[in-house]
Amino acid sequence: MGAMYLSYGLGLAMVAVLGAILWGVVGFRIDKAALWAVLLFLPFTPILALMSRVLWIYLDQTIDPEQ
Repeated sequence: MGAMYLSYGLGLAMVAVLGAILWGVVGFRIDKAALWAVLLFLPFTPILALMSRVLWIYLDQTIDPEQ
């Protein structure tokens, strides 16, 4: 369950960074930048899900190594 929270936070941060780059550097309108940021993010979702699971395992083992 914790990995889902990490995945959501990392995904939100990644979409925000992509949207900011498209809006600021490329000069898209904010709605067009948001749409393209989400579309560009979609191929990274399996990698992000795997990374969030691994990060959650390390975090859980660091906080409570006995379980």
